[in-house]
Amino acid sequence: MMFGSINSSGAVIDCIAEGSAYDIVLPNQTERVQNIAVDIGGSLAKVVYYTTAAVGRQGGGRLHFKAFETDHLDLCIEFMCGLVDRSRIRDPTDGPPAEPVIMATGGGAHRFGAELRSRLGVEIRVVDEMESLTAGLNFLMREVADEVFTYSEARGQKFVSPVSEAEDLFPYMLVNIGSGVSILKVTGEGQYERISGTSLGGGTFWGLLHELTGVTSFDAMLETTKSGDNTKVDMMVGDIYGTNYDKIGLKATNIAATMGGVYRKGLDKQYSDADIARSLLYMVSNNIGQIAYLNAQLHGIRRIYFGGYFIRGHPLTMHTLSYAIDFWSKGMISALFLRHEGYLGATGALLRGEAAPTRRRACSFTENFSVAEPAAGDSSGVSALGMLDQQADRLERLPQLALPYVPDTVDLAADEGQRLAWLAALERSAHELVALVERGALDAGSSDHVGTEDRVDAGRIRAFSILYARHLQRLGAQPLAYGALTVRGILGLREQCLREVGLGDVFAAVKRRETKAALVALPQCVAQTDVLAERERLLALLGNALAGNMFDWGASELHGALASGALDLAAARERISYSPQRLNNPGAFADRVIAQGYRKVLVFVDNSGADVVLGVLPLARVLTQTGATVVLAANSRPALNDVTEGELKDIVAEAALVDESLVAAVEEERLLVCASGSAGPCVDLRRLDPRLVALAQAADLVILVGMARAIVSNYHARFTCDSLRIAVFKNKMTADAAGANVFDSLCLYVPGGGSRE
Repeated sequence: MMFGSINSSGAVIDCIAEGSAYDIVLPNQTERVQNIAVDIGGSLAKVVYYTTAAVGRQGGGRLHFKAFETDHLDLCIEFMCGLVDRSRIRDPTDGPPAEPVIMATGGGAHRFGAELRSRLGVEIRVVDEMESLTAGLNFLMREVADEVFTYSEARGQKFVSPVSEAEDLFPYMLVNIGSGVSILKVTGEGQYERISGTSLGGGTFWGLLHELTGVTSFDAMLETTKSGDNTKVDMMVGDIYGTNYDKIGLKATNIAATMGGVYRKGLDKQYSDADIARSLLYMVSNNIGQIAYLNAQLHGIRRIYFGGYFIRGHPLTMHTLSYAIDFWSKGMISALFLRHEGYLGATGALLRGEAAPTRRRACSFTENFSVAEPAAGDSSGVSALGMLDQQADRLERLPQLALPYVPDTVDLAADEGQRLAWLAALERSAHELVALVERGALDAGSSDHVGTEDRVDAGRIRAFSILYARHLQRLGAQPLAYGALTVRGILGLREQCLREVGLGDVFAAVKRRETKAALVALPQCVAQTDVLAERERLLALLGNALAGNMFDWGASELHGALASGALDLAAARERISYSPQRLNNPGAFADRVIAQGYRKVLVFVDNSGADVVLGVLPLARVLTQTGATVVLAANSRPALNDVTEGELKDIVAEAALVDESLVAAVEEERLLVCASGSAGPCVDLRRLDPRLVALAQAADLVILVGMARAIVSNYHARFTCDSLRIAVFKNKMTADAAGANVFDSLCLYVPGGGSRE
């Protein structure tokens, strides 16, 4: 079966017995490789390549990352031969394929250029190494949500929000640490200069440590430093003064002289190879940190990014560099590190190709961890890199979003209780999804007259459950393996895993069935509220919107009632508790609508069926009657039983057949439907479909509907216009985080510029 760009027929999960979360074998995969780039360094050869489907792809694509040891370059070339073969797969309508061109950078692009040309049989185009590094860094900082982070032993990894505007990105300094060190000042796209460097880099550390201890593997060298104690080798300030030297700000634990304690017989220091390794690591890292700080001061730069093979996600190295920058800058500058630091050059080289994805049109990328590539680094931090899935358009920020903005309500890496509860709940839900499929609860009813293609394949759903569970188990053991750990991220990962095994819309039949039933009930629902006085009607509509939000297949607590059909709008209203009071002020919203009304309202909708038909649509209908234009923002791609743009357009059209008011609103373009740009249950308001952003320019009210959009994400979001959150706390984790109870409601109106609190 082809789904998107993935041919998942014959798919199997590999290494399940070993507990690997990132090995999935797709034997019939026929993606076409469109661009290839390689960065060959002294230690590693990094390959970045861009794929699209062989036939029928409608926009989008995918960036992949792969690394090989340079000592085993044959394996890298063999892998690239396979990529070249896949680059010749072509849709017959496109005509004969163009000969591939491989973009190459790094020292090895020159050293091994002739061998690459001979064995691959294609043109090798060499790109300047520094140009590639800066281009790759600019791209990754903008496109990967959790690309940049700070590090310290006390705080661990803290991710930095991605930048979107050039003025927020430049200028910066890139300290690239390989065998030696190059320091680049970057002031704009393609505008950089090498301002400094030092020969005391990774090569110094490797060479001295090899001579002193005999260790030959760099990974073994880094591992050795973990158990070392540099105070047994170095001369410390305390060894000289016996205490702190407070007058000049030196602590007794500061290093006075690297390796200086070895020759002082009076100090009687006994040491091991591990102690030497730690001392040398501190020596090189502290030296680089001080040189980097001095250059930043000289050039007036506040952002210093560290990259290169020497770092490799090693906590002690990052901590030392961070400590040095913090010490010399007196806390004014932080050292910044990169998850893809080893792939900057290859990524930048790929972007310099004539057919590079970003050259054809503006676009955005989303990281996909369903099939992850192991990354170098300590298991306590980032240890895997996802593929980058290209969006058809460049996603943009909501104009009314107040900054700073953090989309996620809970940091699962920092909150162990929430982390364990969410991971366990989502693993259970994956198994429950299998049970629902096996019982036929997600199949279309006999009255739907649909084909077998609408039935969810039980084999695929079991493959999904295994794959997703392995990811969750890995995140339980290594919370930062994929970057920042958030509910939004792991809910999105669930959808990525479903799509990767060929399950595009598991709830398609359920959504049709529930929408059909809701449309039948719509006229009576509207009639019941139309007879009420204006304020009472608005309050009743908000109550119906809350009740409708209970029809959520993403809430395990409601699976039984939803599967049996026992939940209707009246029953849903009975289950909701309109508390706590601090989270509910529907009267304030009703009064605001009556007093002034709104010009344009942007509504981020949630579920199909009763939620959107009986909850959101009647409210939108009344808002259009007050003179507002209402824009309904629905998912761009399926997620759970969330309604998509295409489905919602059909729903509005069918609803208009039984309601004259809706007919007028649609014909006069006062009721519009647009894709949000989201492919998961949550929404990141920095990454929206540009069509929606254009429609939202004059909006003076933003409504967020549903637990995922209003509680799990955007609970703390602030807006320059009025906002309204409508949701139900449908599990214990979200309720506990907000100090609420399960089935409590959130119907919170906040005037423009205000905060939720």
